[in-house]
Amino acid sequence: MKSAWILGVMLAMGAYAPVAWGQDWDDWDDYESYVPARKGIEFALNFGVYQGHHKAANEFYSGISGEIYELSDPTANLMTIEERLGVNNVNSLIWSQVMNSIGLEAGEFEYIEYPLYSEALRLYGMRYTPGTIMGLQTLLFFNPESAFVLHIDAINGLKSEGAWNMVTNEIVQGAGSENRRTYGIFSEEDRIQLSLGYRTAAYIVDEASWTFEVGGNMLATQLKQNYVRIQNQNYQLLAAPAGNGQFTNPTSSLTSTGFGFYGALGVELFFEEGGNLMLTARVSRDRVVMGTYEDNLVQGSLYLTWVIPPQLGDFVRASF
Repeated sequence: MKSAWILGVMLAMGAYAPVAWGQDWDDWDDYESYVPARKGIEFALNFGVYQGHHKAANEFYSGISGEIYELSDPTANLMTIEERLGVNNVNSLIWSQVMNSIGLEAGEFEYIEYPLYSEALRLYGMRYTPGTIMGLQTLLFFNPESAFVLHIDAINGLKSEGAWNMVTNEIVQGAGSENRRTYGIFSEEDRIQLSLGYRTAAYIVDEASWTFEVGGNMLATQLKQNYVRIQNQNYQLLAAPAGNGQFTNPTSSLTSTGFGFYGALGVELFFEEGGNLMLTARVSRDRVVMGTYEDNLVQGSLYLTWVIPPQLGDFVRASF
């Protein structure tokens, strides 16, 4: 229902924007310029950076999330750190290996401190690092100011990282009654966003304009990895016990999809032969879905767009 409402708003804007933002392009008739003749389909390439909301990483990848959420895969689980290491299993081969690798003796382990997290205080122990976004735009222009825009963007290798503590009672000089050993926890995922929006422009000078864009967005998230690292050894949390200290990996793609909307503000520079450049800042509110976890979160991106010159197709055809 929400998606239909957003599409209806975009269509209404497309119908009335030429009147609201209209500029008298007849004044340009005596000039040979790319801009006043801008009508029809154009293609463009996006290159930039993408920032995910840290809340998703803390809710799903923190190492304790397996107590709350599940994977959309019947052959694997989202395991907690304690489950994966076999802390509470006296016969666990994995836990014996961990204790030997860090020089811990029986009875010295006390408990695990998971990454610090408080949404109310905006404290995020797990944090997304900026990812790379690459994609394709298809623009349908009605006039130089108004267009419908279709985005297909890929964010590959979006990663988050944090730290957790293994608390022990081993005697360490100057460390008090408890000793904390800090280790890393990491995640990796791929995202694809498909966006359909309406774009309008306000010209600053003949060679530059502001661009404004709003629309609906579909976000697909594919889980790749969630693991802890102890002494250069990784322990995958997206797994299921298979016996004898072995674990199986998920057999499905672990991909889930959510919907939302976005807005963007940018500046476009025009060149005599086309091949325009756009710098755009975009904010979206997406339904992020990972396994059984779902939440509406704000994401951001900043990207540079190269509009493929209309003459390029004529040049390629002439070359052959």
